[in-house]
Formats: sequence, structure tokens, C-alpha cells
Amino acid sequence: MENLLYRRQFVLSPKELNDYSAWDKYYLLDKYVLYAHPDLVQTEHADRKKRIILLGDMYDPMNKTYNNLDIISRVIKNDNLNKIIESTFQYAGRFAIIVVIDSLVYIFNDASASRKVFYTTENESVWCASQPHVLAEYCNIPKTENKKALSFYQSEKFHSHDKVNIVNNTIYDSIKQLLPNHYLDVQNKKHVRFWPTKKKKLVSLNEGVEQGAKILSGIISSANERYELMMAVTAGNDTRLLLAASRSVSENIFYYINKIPRYHEKHQDLVIPTRMFNKIGLKYNILEFSKEVNDEEFKKIYSQNNLFAHERNLPLIYNVYYKRFPNKINMPGRFSDIARNFFNTYRKNITPELLAKFWDYAGIEYVIDEYGKWLSTAGDIAKKYNYNILELFNWEERNGNLYTAFQVDKDIAQEEFTPYNCRRLMEVFLSVPNKYRDIHTNIYFRAMIKHLWPELVTIPFNP
Repeated sequence: MENLLYRRQFVLSPKELNDYSAWDKYYLLDKYVLYAHPDLVQTEHADRKKRIILLGDMYDPMNKTYNNLDIISRVIKNDNLNKIIESTFQYAGRFAIIVVIDSLVYIFNDASASRKVFYTTENESVWCASQPHVLAEYCNIPKTENKKALSFYQSEKFHSHDKVNIVNNTIYDSIKQLLPNHYLDVQNKKHVRFWPTKKKKLVSLNEGVEQGAKILSGIISSANERYELMMAVTAGNDTRLLLAASRSVSENIFYYINKIPRYHEKHQDLVIPTRMFNKIGLKYNILEFSKEVNDEEFKKIYSQNNLFAHERNLPLIYNVYYKRFPNKINMPGRFSDIARNFFNTYRKNITPELLAKFWDYAGIEYVIDEYGKWLSTAGDIAKKYNYNILELFNWEERNGNLYTAFQVDKDIAQEEFTPYNCRRLMEVFLSVPNKYRDIHTNIYFRAMIKHLWPELVTIPFNP
């Protein structure tokens, strides 16, 4: 089971390490060494002036047969960092990209930062890794002694909110997380916002339907060219839209639902999809699984791989994804909530205290302080580019932390990516007027579903 330790992770170090002899190794400018777990997909391309290393997969929705090398060989044709980064907006996937250009090293990741990048500038050198505790061990960095931060990490709210970090912080003061829409300038030891780059312009509902549906279906078709796919489908809007977008390759996809303990036989996430799949003539698999994990070695490694591994996820990850489907790529519906407007009628002045209240952290000083720091810069950016600050907050904080946590836990067992994880797709989604994106009516999502697979809107949705 040694190959499960830090599975699908990477480390970027200013020196050679003795712990990763079985991992793939890359030297960068004679200054850094990149170690990548062999189960983490890696693709490299270089020209006379630039070098790109892709960790993970990218998918081109307009050219479904393009593989990772096809994509980065096009990306590298751009002549500066900003153009390189912007050229990736059209692609989906779960990835981190290392760019070497003009004797400098930069790192950025996918739209939701689901391929995690943590970094530290401790000891005058930059280190990066998939997990903060790995950096802490190598750099001898202690956990925070900040009383407000400690109070948060020891609180019931931290544990009940899936033990996720707040914006770009970790339990180590000098170890930070690379947030969505930012890149890391390694030598200059700074993180830089790179999105948004253009003012948002509203499109009509019909334009949004056609553009969004085309991109989303193209992403799934592209993934189908490379891997065996599985897709969880519930009674909700987000997974039904994925089902609709998968129509052209639906015969190849394993559709399922995990029957978790709270699901009784008449639960809507079992009954409604079953009725829907019967109507369209496809098989729908209800997966039951043991709530026990007797493999002590697996449990030990699971806890080592993630600083705040979620014990409640362990039976599902082990008994379903690890034991039964280790070679499939899972496609969940996460990240779609960025486009579904939670805040359509909200008119109050946005403050750090209000942001904390939104995510049920009301009155927690550490959270309020950190949200204040984020708001002090992001607020001006949102105004400049015509984005709702609450949508940007939902993207970078809630989705960048909470909705990527399960993927990190699951890397030990199986790879996954959400087809919604595409910056250009999010730009299209967010360009549709708010009144069509209200979370309570889902007019936009249901219009895309009807456009892609009309029969699917004749079955009730999650009430």
C-alpha cells in the first residue's frame, strides 16, 4: 500500500529530497525540484523560451479528441505569462500548471482550485505541495499560536463545516493556500490575482443556454474520449444538467447514487432519478455499501494524506470508490452553485461581519478578520469588472474551500473532476441575468436541460 501514501500529490522543493524515490522528478532552472506521485497525470512541453508542466488533466470542450499534450502545446505558443494563463480559461479539468518563462517559475491551478497548491516562503525559500502539513514537516513550521485562529480551529463550527480553511489561510501562519483566480510568482514570493480580466457583459437567456450547453456537453464528450466515466445523479438541478449534457455519450457512462445512511427507500434522491432513468431507458445504479472499514493500513494512510481528513467520508471512499471503481473518473456536480444566484434580493452593504454570517460563522473574530482582508481587495475588483462581490466570494471562499474538500480526501482512491470546473463556462453562466439564475427557480439551468434533453424536465426536481 505504499503507493497510496500522498497519492496524486506533488512537492516543489528548493533542494533534493530523499523521501520520493518512486515519484517522478523534474528539475526547474537548477533552482527547484518537482516531485510528482506516479498516479498524478503529468504532461510536459517546452520550446526555446518556455516550459510547461501540467499536473492533472485538461479537457477542450471544442476539440474533444485533444489530449493534454495537444492542449499545452497550444497554450505554450503564447508569448507571456498573462496570455498563457488567459488561454487556459477555455479548458476544463482538475489541474495545476507550472510555467517556467524568463527564468522565473509560476504556478496556477484550475477554476475552483480543486488541484490544491499550498506554499510557504519560510527560510527564505519557496516550497509548494498538495498538503500544508507536508510543508510544515520539511520546513519545521509549527501550528499557529494566534489565539483567534486557534479558537476557530478548535471550535465546533470548524468541525461542523467540514474542517475547511478560511480563504487562503491554514493552521500554520506561514503556509498559505493558492486561491481560485490567483497565481504564485515563486521567486518573488507573491500571489497575484489574474481573474477577472474583462468587464462582465450580460447576455440573453437564449444566448446563455446555447453557449453554456455547448461548452458543458463538450467537456463531458472530451473526458469520454480518454476515460471510463461515472456520474452521480440526484433529484437536483446540477446533476440533472450534467446528465443532459452527457446525452451524446450516455451509453458509456455509469450513472449512480450512493445510498448513504440517511436515505430511506422513498427518499427523493432515490425515487426521482429512478423514475427519470426508466423514462429515458438508461440504467441507474443505487449503490449500497458497508459503513465499516476493517483495513487498518488504509485508514492510517488516509489520515496521513490529508491534515484534516474526514472520518465520515472513509466508508464511502474505501468501499465504493477504492474497492469497486478505482479506474473510473467520477464527475460530481460541485462548483455549479457559483452560477446559481443565492443573493438575488440581497441589498445590504457587504461587510466582513455579514460575509461571516452568510456561511454561519457569525461572531467568530478570526473569520471576520480574514474576510475583511479578502474584501479589502476583492471588493474593488468586483466593482471594476461588474461582478457581484457575493458571487466572487462564493467562488473563491465557499467553493474554493468547502466544495473541494471531498476531492482531496478521495485522491487516495479515485480521480474525479466536475465538468463545471471551467473558467469560460463560469463566465458564460455569470453573464446570464440574475433573475434567471435564482437558486429557488433555476430558470437558466432548467432551460439548458430542456435544450439538451427535453424529456428530463418532465420529471419533478428536488422540491
